[in-house]
Amino acid sequence: MSDQPYTGPDEIEQPNSPDEDSHAPDALESDEFDWLDHNDDRDYDVAPPFVIDEPPIASGDTKPKAPIVLPDEYAIQPPDDLERRLMAEEPPINRFADTAETPVIGSGPARGLMLGLVMLGTVCLCVALVSFAGFAGYRDGLATNDVKITQTLATGIAEQYALGVADLQQGHAEMAVDRFAWIVETVQPPAQYARDSAQLLATSRAIGSYTPTAQPTDTPAPQASETPTLSPSPEPTLSITPTVNALKDPAYLYQQAVTAMSLFRYEEAIEWLDALRSLAPNYRAVEAQAMLLEALTEQGEIYLYGRNEDGEDMLARGVLLIYRADELGPVEPSTLMGQAIFVESYINARSYVAGGYFAAALPILEDLCAMNCEWGYPNIDPITVSDLLEQARAGASTQ
Repeated sequence: MSDQPYTGPDEIEQPNSPDEDSHAPDALESDEFDWLDHNDDRDYDVAPPFVIDEPPIASGDTKPKAPIVLPDEYAIQPPDDLERRLMAEEPPINRFADTAETPVIGSGPARGLMLGLVMLGTVCLCVALVSFAGFAGYRDGLATNDVKITQTLATGIAEQYALGVADLQQGHAEMAVDRFAWIVETVQPPAQYARDSAQLLATSRAIGSYTPTAQPTDTPAPQASETPTLSPSPEPTLSITPTVNALKDPAYLYQQAVTAMSLFRYEEAIEWLDALRSLAPNYRAVEAQAMLLEALTEQGEIYLYGRNEDGEDMLARGVLLIYRADELGPVEPSTLMGQAIFVESYINARSYVAGGYFAAALPILEDLCAMNCEWGYPNIDPITVSDLLEQARAGASTQ
């Protein structure tokens, strides 16, 4: 630029004005600028040779001059094969693409709604997790309460069970009923504590449902005493020989048992033999045991088949007699033991049905019916196994 003051637009020469027919300087018409020809087939992605656009401006010089061209060794060489391959793989740059930064969307209704949905989902998830945990704890609590029992109560159940078994073996059926009823109906413990209390309760009630007929006992006749002899003295003295207590004489007890067996009074024979074995267990032990085994077997068979003359329900008594005989030795006939087991199951099922425990009676009656569905207490009770099974099924369907 010149340091001369500006005088007006007419004093400034406009180079290369399109309105004038002037030509560009010779330097601009040089072959160095042939690459600016847009009609050739050159690759325009290749940068032109590095040139200085304009030489230093001298003082008072307002005319453009030809740019200084650097030597060829400083010119940018054409790309080699690797560069061409990389350039071919890279997509061309769109020079007209918008490179302006995208403005960040500020807070608005949509963003607030999204934030609310996220928070609501988080709250719902927390509530669901807490609910599932509470439900799982509730179920665990129920399962624990079903099987939980204190050590004190477990000890009490064991004591009552042992006492009930002892009462049942000693013939105290009423006391056994009270003990087993407390376990089964009052406490209602799990099966691991109750064991077979329900079956023993049914057996105790069956035994207590009848009153055994008192058997007459023979009263020993008084022993005759010796007649006192008179002495020649004026005041005679009376000499009395002491009598022996017959009920404490083993020989007398054994003889009474033999007499009862000969008269087929097996219950009386059992009583005499029990008294003998309690008083003198070693007195004719082999004969007494064999006689007791026979009496128990015969009387038990009479009760199981309903041949007792009084017509009373003595099934439970018959089962106990057969079981007791089996403890002394082999029971003959051998089928009698199986009959006692069958009858015991029948008694338990009948007691369950009578007490309303239909679900407990069903499996027992189904097993009995598979063996003999038409069995009933002969000559005593006309109710058969099939009748009890129908009652149990009808009762179970209504529960």
